[in-house]
Amino acid sequence: MPRIPYPDLATVPADLVERLGDSPSNVNRMLLGATPDVYRGFSALARSLFELSPLSAQLREIAILRVGYLSNAAYEIYQHEAFARHVGLSDAQIAAIKEGGAKATVLGEDGAAVLAFTDDVVRNVRPSDASLGGVRAHLPDPLVLDLIFVIGAYMTVSRFLETTGIELDEKPIDWAQRGYPKS
Repeated sequence: MPRIPYPDLATVPADLVERLGDSPSNVNRMLLGATPDVYRGFSALARSLFELSPLSAQLREIAILRVGYLSNAAYEIYQHEAFARHVGLSDAQIAAIKEGGAKATVLGEDGAAVLAFTDDVVRNVRPSDASLGGVRAHLPDPLVLDLIFVIGAYMTVSRFLETTGIELDEKPIDWAQRGYPKS
């Protein structure tokens, strides 16, 4: 049972309820409880990170999953392990994201740099020159900035999930059915 109740959909603007479609995930149901303008704004940010940023889906998922693991956000982990597999990350790579540290080599140099940078941002807010330099060696500055937004947005999502107590969905979102590309 969530710590904050899901909104009564009869009180939510119809155009927002329509966005739930045929398979409303618990996170989307809870997000509808925010004020409509905040919901629209946050949805636009999330959509831009997934659909408009040229940051690779695999690097984005490395960051999102690591934020989820560091935040102990069960729902985040549940949904994004599925999405990580959808975009081509292996079980060994997902295990390395969870563990962090030395096993990150299985993620490649760019993935390991993203993992280290994500750890540093989450834990220290201001990352070290070394971790910033490490990620900048693999990504142009605009994508580093996109990555910072991904990390920050999913820190917010993880805290939203854990504070509201959103329950796991019966099964992970079917990312292919929703039309998300694999790259």
